[in-house]
Amino acid sequence: MAEAEGTPVAPAAGTPAPAGAHAAVPDLEDLRGAAHDRAVLSEARVVLARRLGVPPGEALQHLIWLARDLDLELAEAAGLVVGVRDEDAGAGPIGAIMAGRGAPRAEDAGARQAVVSKAEDVLRRVRAEDTAGDAEIIAGLPEDPVARAVLDGTLDGAAHLVPVRGRDGEVVDFLYAELNEVARDLFGRGAEELAGLRLVQTDPGTVLSGLFDAYVEVLETGARLERGSMTHSTAQGGLSRTSRMSVRCVAVPTGVCVTWRYHREEDRQARRLERVERLALLGFGEWDLATGEADWTPQMLANYGLLPDEVPPMPHDLPKVVADDDLPLVEEAVQTLFSRREPVEAEHRVTGQDGTARHLWVFAEPVLDASGLPVSINIVSQDITRRRGVERALAETRRQMLEQRAKTAQERRVAVTLRRAILPDEHELEDLPGLRVALRSLAAESTARIGGDWFATRAMLDGRALFAIGDAAGHGLPAAAAMARTRNGLLGLASTGQPPGKLVGWLNELVGHIQPPATGTAVVARFEPRRRVLEWTCAGHPPPILVRDGRAAPMEVAPDPMLGAVPGWEYATVKTRLKSGDLVFLYTDGLVERRDADLDERIGRLTKILQECSSGPDLVLNEVLARMEHDRAADDTTLFAISVE
Repeated sequence: MAEAEGTPVAPAAGTPAPAGAHAAVPDLEDLRGAAHDRAVLSEARVVLARRLGVPPGEALQHLIWLARDLDLELAEAAGLVVGVRDEDAGAGPIGAIMAGRGAPRAEDAGARQAVVSKAEDVLRRVRAEDTAGDAEIIAGLPEDPVARAVLDGTLDGAAHLVPVRGRDGEVVDFLYAELNEVARDLFGRGAEELAGLRLVQTDPGTVLSGLFDAYVEVLETGARLERGSMTHSTAQGGLSRTSRMSVRCVAVPTGVCVTWRYHREEDRQARRLERVERLALLGFGEWDLATGEADWTPQMLANYGLLPDEVPPMPHDLPKVVADDDLPLVEEAVQTLFSRREPVEAEHRVTGQDGTARHLWVFAEPVLDASGLPVSINIVSQDITRRRGVERALAETRRQMLEQRAKTAQERRVAVTLRRAILPDEHELEDLPGLRVALRSLAAESTARIGGDWFATRAMLDGRALFAIGDAAGHGLPAAAAMARTRNGLLGLASTGQPPGKLVGWLNELVGHIQPPATGTAVVARFEPRRRVLEWTCAGHPPPILVRDGRAAPMEVAPDPMLGAVPGWEYATVKTRLKSGDLVFLYTDGLVERRDADLDERIGRLTKILQECSSGPDLVLNEVLARMEHDRAADDTTLFAISVE
């Protein structure tokens, strides 16, 4: 882009700068900052998940706890975690072990569908039978005291069934003549719904399980049927039900009486206990001291690394499966159980089948007889290997985060020191011909946010005055280093006497090619005092504000990119004629940027404040700082007021 001649007259007060001229770069920086924080947080979650051996969601919770523990912002804690990741690259989890269990499989849908299909085949057959005479069978049924006694005498569900015979005299079904009050089938139907209906039509599963044929045999032979535990499946309306059940059937003068009990509650409790054991890795066991037998649940055996068919060790053999370092602890616990006859609680390690150490928490209690002697011992164990691994990994991560924070703090101290060494004190500014200059350079109150603000002034040998303000992207030591390279590079290039556009073009190549590459913004200006002409260039920086005759407005700026962003860019040199008494106000984005406010509105507020300010560069800076309510902790802030004599 060729050098351009700007209009010699400043824009009218209140005229906004062209869209994108000053907002694009700060907005981009905001977006980049937010995206960077999200990326660091995401990476930290993955790194911590690997180190702890836990899912990313759980790792995020641990990261939040670490941040609270160390009194850090979440993004800062994430940065520390990412910062220490290279020390353990490829090392795997630090002592953490994932729980060795998978999600259980639900009941096979294919098996359920098979039950429904077979039941529907039975129902299609029996529904074709004539049921018109069923009511007459029930109505003509004589009194049966034996059946009544069976129904009244059982605590379980019971039904009085009477046979329905075909033309050949064979039993084709049974009718529910009567049911007791507690009788319920697998679909929850009782006497009101079932009385007078046929057995196979309401419960086709009796055919599938062979119960129907067994009832017929009881009816014809008088033999007694008793099945202690069997699996019974049936279907109705496309739905299947399955349960273990106990069944008894006896012959009575008018048919048979069937009593049954579903073991659904017992099975449900057993399944719940199994799930508790599996999910919490809890095992239960009992030692019978009288018989010398041990009864351990499968999870108890798994906790101690034993196969399901292996014999559990007795209390005095327990130390044989315990890690050597934990033997004294376990022996003392066993001694306490038998000598003091008190419950004990301990943690010890065992070696698993794969050779890895497993941490177990154990609670045991003796069961005493009337004389106070132990007759059995109840024991509960829980595999807490994963918990201990996570704790160790968290402790190690916390230690490394503290080391990283100390290292980062040292880098920040170096950054502060470097900043102070490079930038002159604001009261030691070089006098510029034809100008009065006032400066305020405020480092961020949070050392973590110390950035790359810089400024420069120089009286040139040809009688002109050079001044500049800029902001190297980033924070901390890298930003301070980039600031030093940018500022010193500009002052070196200025000795060529070239216009600001050319200087910034060279500076753009300089910051983009040195290692590591950097980016930043800058306003570089050169003032010729005899003609009061200001030549200046803006590289992605907020535009200067010109205050003249009680009016203030941002100066028109060429939309050139920030330094280091576009190699080979030719920056424009804008010429603006100034008058005696004019004030040019330059600033960095720390003065106007706030996360909760629009940037253009903030620049508009600054412009209004400048319009109302007293004369004199120092007074202007004081009033701006007092009224802008900028966030000192968030970023560096540099203000530059230049008054034309």
